[in-house]
Amino acid sequence: MNENFIHPLFSKPLYGKFTDIDTKKIISAIRESDFRDAGRHDMKNDVSHISSVSNNLYVLNDKKFKFLKDIIIKELYLYVSDVLKYTNKFEITTSWFTKSSKGQSSNAHHHSNCMISGVLYLQTKENSGDISFTDFNDRRYSLSTKEWNIFNSAFWKIKPVDGLLLMFPSEVYHTIHENESDVTRYSLAFNIMPKGLIGAPDTDSHMTIKFK
Repeated sequence: MNENFIHPLFSKPLYGKFTDIDTKKIISAIRESDFRDAGRHDMKNDVSHISSVSNNLYVLNDKKFKFLKDIIIKELYLYVSDVLKYTNKFEITTSWFTKSSKGQSSNAHHHSNCMISGVLYLQTKENSGDISFTDFNDRRYSLSTKEWNIFNSAFWKIKPVDGLLLMFPSEVYHTIHENESDVTRYSLAFNIMPKGLIGAPDTDSHMTIKFK
């Protein structure tokens, strides 16, 4: 056989799904008083341009959002079991709402103490702030390209729309671009960890993760 093939070797797989979730129902349950500045507590500079986050970091544990948690869990297992072929069970550890008014954004960051992170967009508009993913790993050469694709890019951008669900490895750096629209962008963010036995039990590098 003389067929060529290309594998996205050691890739960082991003899972996306356009859901039919009633996002307006979720927005109506969010109160403006539930939010605080997302800037670090020791940050002394102005954080007015940084998106806000909900005070509650476990919003999916609220009974009124159980339907939403069930939907996310279903999509999670399509990602980790059907695509990545993992056999572990998984648990949503933290979950919070984010709010970005006009002129607000978030700096490049990744999520610690978790394996998978995700976002569900609840209220968006054209130019309300794309999410971009960046590969900060050193590349031996910087070459010119005639076209960018998933094989040669160190930067990938996705435009949010209402009901779009994204999940990706937590170590991937991502940036929320400035909201240039007149609509406040709302989203739900969450982190996920595997549970049970991690690693082969006959090795010296295994552990068991349990949740209450």
